[in-house]
Amino acid sequence: MKRTSLDDLGAGLARLGLPRNHVVIVHSSLLTFGLIEGGLPGVMRVLNEVLGEQTTLLMPAFTFAYGASRVWDSRTTPAETGALTEYFRKRPGVLRTLHPFHSLSVSGPQAHAFASCKNLSSFGPGSPFEQLVEMEAVNLALGTEFVGGATFLHHTEEVAAVPYRFYKEFPGQVLDAQGQAQADNFRMYVREITDAYEYDNDWAPVWDLFVSQGLVRQQNLAGANIFAIDIKPAHECLLHTLQAQPYYCAIKNIKERG
Repeated sequence: MKRTSLDDLGAGLARLGLPRNHVVIVHSSLLTFGLIEGGLPGVMRVLNEVLGEQTTLLMPAFTFAYGASRVWDSRTTPAETGALTEYFRKRPGVLRTLHPFHSLSVSGPQAHAFASCKNLSSFGPGSPFEQLVEMEAVNLALGTEFVGGATFLHHTEEVAAVPYRFYKEFPGQVLDAQGQAQADNFRMYVREITDAYEYDNDWAPVWDLFVSQGLVRQQNLAGANIFAIDIKPAHECLLHTLQAQPYYCAIKNIKERG
């Protein structure tokens, strides 16, 4: 089995030139590293050493099962985004933003600023993802591909009001950090899907665009990808592109009729 040492992980992260004591959102797929020395506690220790103890650290705590269950409790509903994200969610002092599909776990100096967001749409105005742009945060991906490793892109789609998405409400039981039920219906900016066709995202041209503009810093560590993107300039680059070409990162798939 492939093994990755904590020294190698730390060295790979250091080569990305990440800012210390800043705001960083981490997406992860640790299986691509094989067996990691020190396990999840070791990974967290390396992140703290490389990023700094005063970093505001965020990780996705998404809950796709809410679409079927329509029940979500900020305190107990697990993250469905990998072992590291669930481990982080459960750590003492970690807060969680309020959205039954796309919540984030957060710790550090700006944790309360993120946790106090009042957004009904996953990625829209007033959301933690808008704050990531405003705070000039860094998107760090450990072992993930670009797809699934840079969810701030959906915020850009929403700001651009892309024509292949629309707002859909998902009523259900949503409990906040105090166990209080929320009366509002939360919603998502979903892709258009009909009996005749559906739209899918195609992020390959966005990745190529970001690379060509020097917006991606990446390393290969034992066959696993690690990359970092400064969110604000990447958001502005994609937003400008979508305003000129609204379908830049979307493909219309026609369904065959039986």
